[in-house]
Amino acid sequence: MRKASSIGLLSVLAISSIVSGCSGANDSGQGDESKTGDKKQVTLTFWHRWPESQPVFQKAIQEFQQKYPHIKVEMPPIASAQYSAQLQAAVASNDLPDIFSNQSAVPTDQLYQLGLIHDLEDLFPQKKKDEFYEGTWTDGFTTMDGKVYAMPHFTPRRFAHVMYYNLDVLKNAGLSEKDVPKSWDELIAVGKKIREKSSDVYPLILGVKTDWLMGGFIGQMASAIYPDVLPNDGAYAGFNYKKGEYEHSSPGIVQTMKFIKQLQDDKLLHPNSLVIDYREASTLFAGGKAAFVIDGTFLTSELQTNNKFNNFGVAPLPTKDGKPQYYAFQGETKASVHVSKNTKHYEEVKLFLQFYMDRIYQMELEMGVEGSPIIAHNQNTKVDNAQFMQAQKIQDQTFVLSPHQYIRNLAAIKVNTELNGKKPKETIGKLLEGYMAGQIKDLEGSLQKLSADYNAALQDSIKKVQGSGGKVTLNDYKFPNWTPFQPYSKNRYEELGK
Repeated sequence: MRKASSIGLLSVLAISSIVSGCSGANDSGQGDESKTGDKKQVTLTFWHRWPESQPVFQKAIQEFQQKYPHIKVEMPPIASAQYSAQLQAAVASNDLPDIFSNQSAVPTDQLYQLGLIHDLEDLFPQKKKDEFYEGTWTDGFTTMDGKVYAMPHFTPRRFAHVMYYNLDVLKNAGLSEKDVPKSWDELIAVGKKIREKSSDVYPLILGVKTDWLMGGFIGQMASAIYPDVLPNDGAYAGFNYKKGEYEHSSPGIVQTMKFIKQLQDDKLLHPNSLVIDYREASTLFAGGKAAFVIDGTFLTSELQTNNKFNNFGVAPLPTKDGKPQYYAFQGETKASVHVSKNTKHYEEVKLFLQFYMDRIYQMELEMGVEGSPIIAHNQNTKVDNAQFMQAQKIQDQTFVLSPHQYIRNLAAIKVNTELNGKKPKETIGKLLEGYMAGQIKDLEGSLQKLSADYNAALQDSIKKVQGSGGKVTLNDYKFPNWTPFQPYSKNRYEELGK
């Protein structure tokens, strides 16, 4: 899911010159037509970046091709860590596949400005749009200038983090589900009992190499200490919407990172954590080498399908003193698919996308991967997977609708496009890795620098948009009437204009 690591994004101007210099249209789907009865054989190419959805796509495409034997869907394997670079190369060379998943390094606004994506309006009459969650059709994410340019893949209410517990490990340590920790102190106490029983089994394991996951759960844990800093995994993670600035050095983030380091120093964190990614961490967890692992709700299907492991449960993240936590839901859809403007087979693409909504959404649910973007699916689809349903319940309870500058001022979309090319390469996750490895001695100083660099990038981006006529200021990023843990409803935006 997932976010792929990205290389520096080419500027809109640079990419535009490359695209305008290309002769002819995209070759996607050409040279693959042969007569099959009364219909020509057509091949569609589909790129995606969600490894957790791979089993769903494989099953669904077989079903789709049986229904439409004249349409073949090719889905080449792409490592999620390489997706960003591959997509940017395809953008630069004007060689996009027929259908492809979104990626934050090349936002919808940029693809639209370059004329590279096809509008999907004919697939989404208003009656169909109304089936999706409120906030799905947001300019800059799924729509541009009132037209749909991206179709959701998952429910927009996702990416909240949960803690998985291995029932076998707990039992071997003389513990049960009642002992699953709700606070940091409880995690330490339970961890010591687990370590006393076995020399090679640890309380917690993390895949620190997956930096987006580290930054996401740190922000969520930190919300129990200092909720004013937005806990999410996007470009505005670590942003204080009351002040209108990044605040990565907040007490919540600092204390959470120091707690993880304490677990490492006290040998309550699996020693491999520093050198593995989230998938390797989940494999060791399933193999009984750790009692707890932190991940997204999608891990239920990966543990069951990839690791053939089912004796686990799901719980909320432990927080300092067991206080409430939340994860920011800003209304937008972060996981979606686009269609190349140059596809030669748009009618066949529409058939696949309609099938996507009719079957793939429900298959994601049935196979325990993620909730559907369509409300009725989540209410009516029978899911025989207790752990997945528990994870979904926790995720839904963790989300709180938070303010969003796009809703307040559409010009902020262009600021985000500029920010993608200017923001620092450092992240909370990468700083955690350096801190745990002993390379970073001054944690608070490093976090303050990260905030300063992000704030400078944001201010530069705003100035760039202002210079091209955009009416946006830093005040559009300040929401003094926001109260964390309380949903930020539409009337709150209206209050700001008074």
